[in-house]
Amino acid sequence: MLTMLSLLVAVIYVLPAYIANGTPVVVLRFAGRGHPLDMRMVMRDGRRLLGDGKTVEGLVSGLSAGLAAAVLLYTFLPGVYRGILECGLMPIGAMAGDILGSFLKRRLGIERGGSAPVLDQLGFLLMALLLAWLPYGPPGWLDPLAFLLLLLVTALLHVSTNVLAYLAGLKEKWY
Repeated sequence: MLTMLSLLVAVIYVLPAYIANGTPVVVLRFAGRGHPLDMRMVMRDGRRLLGDGKTVEGLVSGLSAGLAAAVLLYTFLPGVYRGILECGLMPIGAMAGDILGSFLKRRLGIERGGSAPVLDQLGFLLMALLLAWLPYGPPGWLDPLAFLLLLLVTALLHVSTNVLAYLAGLKEKWY
């Protein structure tokens, strides 16, 4: 029972990262084509730094929504976070992890929209956790089983929300 409670708190804890990661897909669908974050820069390997999938609009909207969620959660759910810095680093880490994932995929020759299992589903979360834990370390309420379940829940949520976004016409591919 304690692990399930820890898992629930963990999902709430990472909610700003989830929101930051999902917002750009929705915003760019309605805003139209965005401005590439890499300004179309090509690396020595002949591939784009990030590609057209990472945009200024996506970064700004993801950070804005994630930071707004972090402030609301910090304000209305005291005790989940050890400080405003911790929850604020969640969306920053999520966006950094997503951008790093695109950089790695381009270096591996995986084109925009191409699949990179695990990196696609968990890269944003792992970077968010790493950044959020730098000032304080992992939270005391998070036990190892709840952490593993959080990774599983995140992977399942990522795949299922991508399928829903595909069915809603927000994404070109289901994964």
